[in-house]
Amino acid sequence: MVEVFWRYRVHPMQARAFEEAYGPQGPWARLFAKHAGFRRVRLFKHRVDPQVYLTIDVWDSKAAWDEFRREHRDEYHQLDKQLALLKLEEHMLGFYDGSEEYRAPADADASV
Repeated sequence: MVEVFWRYRVHPMQARAFEEAYGPQGPWARLFAKHAGFRRVRLFKHRVDPQVYLTIDVWDSKAAWDEFRREHRDEYHQLDKQLALLKLEEHMLGFYDGSEEYRAPADADASV
């Protein structure tokens, strides 16, 4: 499991739109979900500075992330351009090895 950490400073008037776009149901998550190696997106807002957010993109492996980026390069860049005005700063903090604890149970999507 690899987790990709990103830090953002968001335009104050765009916080809600940013949360929707970068959250677990947003267009980034939907784009990532086109690859079988994607697990989920986690979004965090800083407790003291409401303009600072952190996202964690969870993938099976760095290879899965790399493969996704190759296969969906154009879509990735198009979405990034489309959402550029939501953020003032964007920094990739890096790739971190994660544990399996974040993987959803196999039956999590099953209807009850």
